[in-house]
Amino acid sequence: MMKTRVVLLFAVLFALFLPFQQASSAAASPNDLIEMVNGLRRNNGLPEMEIHSALMASSQSQSDYLASEYGTNFPGWEQGHTGAGGTRAIDRALAAGYPVGPGWNVVENWAVGGESTPLSDIVYVQWNDAAHMGNMLHPDVVHVGAGVTSGDGYVYYIMNFGVEYGSGGSGSGGVASTVPTTAVTPKVAPVTVATPDEDGSIFHTVEIGQALWSIALAYETTVEQLRALNNLAANAVIYEGQTLMVRAPYTPTPSPTATETPRPPTRTPIPAQTAQPVATAVQPEEGGFLGLDRQTMGLVLILISGVGLVLIVLGTMTRGKKQPAEKEE
Repeated sequence: MMKTRVVLLFAVLFALFLPFQQASSAAASPNDLIEMVNGLRRNNGLPEMEIHSALMASSQSQSDYLASEYGTNFPGWEQGHTGAGGTRAIDRALAAGYPVGPGWNVVENWAVGGESTPLSDIVYVQWNDAAHMGNMLHPDVVHVGAGVTSGDGYVYYIMNFGVEYGSGGSGSGGVASTVPTTAVTPKVAPVTVATPDEDGSIFHTVEIGQALWSIALAYETTVEQLRALNNLAANAVIYEGQTLMVRAPYTPTPSPTATETPRPPTRTPIPAQTAQPVATAVQPEEGGFLGLDRQTMGLVLILISGVGLVLIVLGTMTRGKKQPAEKEE
């Protein structure tokens, strides 16, 4: 009984989880892609494009071909526009039954992303350049078709645009006499690298057919750096004649100011001094006269007294001798 409940519980969880997995990994449909691009046209005041079955078929065949031919080894720019047998977009459209006449053309966008890549990244990031935006926002686009093919972790996207030049997108306008009747798939124009200014900055003037990625490639930089230098949003469109900063001016590194340190004065050498003997003063003993102790002082007094006594005696004797001589006179 317990085993049955566990099995039922796992079955319920699996049934709830499986649809979610399928929905989260499913790629956008061709109609989703067309609707997003038509929304872009509406936001720019342009008429919506009409879906044409032949362009849908030719677009789907190209996305299937790229997925099978390249898979995760993504093709180059021109390879993505080249179909089986070397066909071009207009060749595939004609083979699918699209009525291309004088003054008509078929142009193409292609991209590849991951299974989790938002559709907006395809339209507003990968196709955010003059060539791709020029196709999606061309005023004379009448018909559209799209193809989406998923593979092992990748998704290929194709859009084909039927253009009647001079129609204004209505499909009933006149054909301009200057438009060639031979359809040619537009190519990205080559980029001529500009000379740096004296301060090291580089500015590039956009020419028709140039894209952010081709400019970045020519200057050995990245699309993200170009957007950052020029404050371009993710869905910004560059246009002919626009000036783009490719490299900012050099910022000179300030050199530290040298401070002159005064040299210390030259010391005058002092000649060597000969050591002089130092006389040691004899300090009198405390309590004596003239530095004499009591015993010596006593001997000196005795001597003085003796000398005085001798002088007295001698004086007395001298007087005694003189007195008899006076009497004889």
